[in-house]
Amino acid sequence: MTGRSHNARRVRPLSRQAVIRVASLTCPGRSPKALVVKSGRTKVVPRSLFRLSSLLCYKDESLFLLSCPMFQGYKKELCICVMFEIKNLTKTFFTRNGAVVALNDVSTAIHTGDIFGIMGMSGAGKSTLLRCLCLLEEPTKGQILLDGKDLAHLSGRELLAARRQMGVVFQGYNLLMQKTVAQNIAFPLLLEQRPGPEVTERVNELLSLVGLGDRADSYPSQLSGGQKQRVALARALATNPKILLCDEPTSALDPLTTKSVLELLQDINRKLGVTIIIITHEIGVVRSICNRMVVIDNGRFVEQGDTKTIFEHPQSDTARLLLGREE
Repeated sequence: MTGRSHNARRVRPLSRQAVIRVASLTCPGRSPKALVVKSGRTKVVPRSLFRLSSLLCYKDESLFLLSCPMFQGYKKELCICVMFEIKNLTKTFFTRNGAVVALNDVSTAIHTGDIFGIMGMSGAGKSTLLRCLCLLEEPTKGQILLDGKDLAHLSGRELLAARRQMGVVFQGYNLLMQKTVAQNIAFPLLLEQRPGPEVTERVNELLSLVGLGDRADSYPSQLSGGQKQRVALARALATNPKILLCDEPTSALDPLTTKSVLELLQDINRKLGVTIIIITHEIGVVRSICNRMVVIDNGRFVEQGDTKTIFEHPQSDTARLLLGREE
């Protein structure tokens, strides 16, 4: 990413500090960089030269406060980086009874570090969109750009590398019933033929993260719905993805368990810097943790923007209906 982003918002200069939105800042095994703008030029600062000072909020955004001697005297800016961009996406299914348009020319941008909600009623096209995003369905038209690369044009190793950047949590958990919790979480790492000690270490980290350290040897049949969802989340995070895609992550859970799972997703977003996309029909889920959202109806995005703005001033009939504000 070069030059000044048109999405950048200026913030007040801080002595020896800068407020920067950085992808996967705390993820192990990566080399995240900070972007600092001076005289219209973007300076890339290696991770080794700055430290994470704290996490704060600025205009309803979660920001990383970084400290680095090199920042002194620079003009500091908040760089909101576009990670996922959907451009004029259309998905048509051809059946014996004719063509069925599941997605109709939809476009949006998902920023690094977002918890992004896709809300709509049953049959609106939410799950089809998720399957297109994670490359389980090939779009009929349009583009899906991940860090500027069109996923539809990738193949071989490039496509595999793109898929590894995404973790997916499906609606039905999809756990391996004959495998223990630890074995379920380890499964993606074993497919990549990771060394045994590395697999064990990563599984233990994730068990601790999702609060299941004492259930490593349990089987899915011995777990509650909330615990199964935590296992599914841990497995999706096993390979250190940049993006987590969640299809109706709380639809089968009671209110108390829903609250705990949403708190876990927020924790994952803050601690790991993972961008999260949530497909849901539940208003409470979007209101609780999503900073930005789209409303989908009949295969089209009828409204999108900041969650707070849409909830306070819905513009589309679909959004008003979902929020119980029919006019």
